[in-house]
Amino acid sequence: MTRVDVGGASPLVDGACRVMAEAGANHNNSVERAIEMSQRAAEAGAWGIKFQLYKADTLSARSAPKYWTDDFGTETQHEAFQLSDRLDYSAFSDVADACSELGVVFFATPFDAAAIEELERLEAPIYKIASGDITNRPLLELVADTGKPVLLSTGASTPDEIERAIEWLGLGPERLVLLACTLTYPTPDEDGHFARIASLRARFPQYLTGMSDHTLGTAGAWMTAALGGVCIEKHYTIDKKLPDVPDHAMSVDPEELAEMVRVADRAATLRGSPDLVVHDSELPARENARRSIVLTTDGKEGEELSAEKLAVKRPGSGLPPFELDRVIGRRLTTDLPADTVLTEEHLA
Repeated sequence: MTRVDVGGASPLVDGACRVMAEAGANHNNSVERAIEMSQRAAEAGAWGIKFQLYKADTLSARSAPKYWTDDFGTETQHEAFQLSDRLDYSAFSDVADACSELGVVFFATPFDAAAIEELERLEAPIYKIASGDITNRPLLELVADTGKPVLLSTGASTPDEIERAIEWLGLGPERLVLLACTLTYPTPDEDGHFARIASLRARFPQYLTGMSDHTLGTAGAWMTAALGGVCIEKHYTIDKKLPDVPDHAMSVDPEELAEMVRVADRAATLRGSPDLVVHDSELPARENARRSIVLTTDGKEGEELSAEKLAVKRPGSGLPPFELDRVIGRRLTTDLPADTVLTEEHLA
């Protein structure tokens, strides 16, 4: 079975769906808030908490248009990102230490080489590549060179672009997880397309698959786990009304995050095995809910059985109904009372 080991955390593996709290920049430039977010994510049962490490000057040109709407008065991506890039990358050292004590995986999406260098210093055990960087070969290769597992988000990408990114990363199935994603903030339900999880599983069967979910609410946890996703990344905040970062309004809060953990666990259990086999729990019903051929009247030794003397009733421990034609015309080997469930030993 394919598994992706991530430090000392529970592995990413088929049959379980890990919930990852996407803190992004929802700390609003506060280390204290980032630590509080980590604490509350751990209390909610999240597997990990992920931040975004970027600087506006290295992320976007000053004229780059925004692809989302908000009420914060910025006109370009550069202006918007400047509101949430004021923490030095080294400031995340305290956050990483707190996560280690809390038993929740600390990791991040790096957007430049300096971020990767700092995450290596912090010994982050896994990396996330944003959908927007799926064509950024230099960044992908820098991340792959760390030797750490990678979550590759595939929003707004074609199959050829995904295949090319996989080739650039050069990672085997023990180090790469593909994330289905719709790159719309927030994503309306009609554009959720969680069925992409199944498409990725079919097209890239050697790799585990998860979801980077931008829909509103917690339903994505059900969908992801039920479709076989091994993880779901969800934007997360401790206050949906905080300013400057548009992700707050579309994020789940700690209570909703805890609900996602619960439903992801249950949905993964409910999904179970795709094998068309008889499970142990079904054996009593298999025998007792099915039917067998029974006598409708008392029978005598040597008596020939006609259709009128036979019926099919529960339980299924005797000759099955499809054997009826083979039983008609045969003779009893012994006296039997009505309602006897017939077996081969009863027939001559």
